[in-house]
Amino acid sequence: MNSIDPPAEAADHHVVIIGGGFGGLYAAKVLGKADIRVTLIDKRNFHLFQPLLCQVATGGLSPGDVAAPLRAVVKRHRRTRVLAAHVDSIDVDQRHVLLESGDVVAYDDLIVATGMQYHYFGSDRLAAGNGQPEDGGRRPRHPQPHLRCLRKS
Repeated sequence: MNSIDPPAEAADHHVVIIGGGFGGLYAAKVLGKADIRVTLIDKRNFHLFQPLLCQVATGGLSPGDVAAPLRAVVKRHRRTRVLAAHVDSIDVDQRHVLLESGDVVAYDDLIVATGMQYHYFGSDRLAAGNGQPEDGGRRPRHPQPHLRCLRKS
C-alpha cells in the first residue's frame, strides 16, 4: 500500500471527503476556507447537475452548462485537492481510506457524502432496463422499456 498524502506539518489537520455531489462539494468549499488540508475523492472528475439533463437532451442547454470539473469548483482553495479514484474501503480504526488502486489516504476527519441511489419501487424489470443519468441514459436491454410496457397494455 502506498500513501498518497502530500508532505504536511505534524499538526496539520486533514479532512477527507468522499463524494463530489452537492454535499461533498459544499463541504469542500466551506472547509477550503479554513486552514486545514482537504481531499475530495470521487470516482468521476466532474459534478453533474442531473435535474437539467432534460434540457441538454432537447438542445436547450449544452452539456457544459450542467457539468463542471471538480477541480474547477474548488480551484480557489489552495489546500484542497481532488482525487479521481474509487474508494474500496474505509478503515476507521487506522483512520485511512483505501482506494481501489491500493493507495491509502490518511485522515483526521472523514465526511462520506456519496449521494443517493435510484429507486424503482420494487420493479427489478424497470431497474435492469433503465440507464442511469450519469451513464448517459444508456440502457442495456430494450431501448425504451417504459414504451414496451405501454405497448403491452
